[in-house]
Amino acid sequence: MINSCAALSIFKFHLSSNTSSSQFILICNEILNLSKSIRFVGIANNLGTLLATSYREGLTPLMTEEETKHYAVQAVLRAAIREDFVNRLGNLRHSIGTYNRLIRATVPIIKEENLPTKFFILLSFDIGTDVKGIIENELIPYTHKNIISFA
Repeated sequence: MINSCAALSIFKFHLSSNTSSSQFILICNEILNLSKSIRFVGIANNLGTLLATSYREGLTPLMTEEETKHYAVQAVLRAAIREDFVNRLGNLRHSIGTYNRLIRATVPIIKEENLPTKFFILLSFDIGTDVKGIIENELIPYTHKNIISFA
């Protein structure tokens, strides 16, 4: 099991392994509606297993379902590796990668302060998008306002 980003404190979600698939899908859809430039939203657990995904309406994904699952595992592994530097750099708030055809972001979610990360929000955006602005000004306020009610 990956002990990913144990000290992360960016989100104080009350999501648990008891959260249903339909709740995760609802979260994905609501996050997708935060910005027209969001192409994809996924929620993965600490092992990189995708629990729910949502794509922008009318979008043809650039990757197959299997490739997307593989990407989720890799994204979570990269976040777990970054945990090694928490003492020197501070907590990972989000990670952004820019490619020729899209921009990806990984945002860790923790259940409570000082506990291991249980979930990650995985996103892709259109090229030219202010991803950091959307994450900090739209996604984080959304999560603090809405997801705290999940138990």
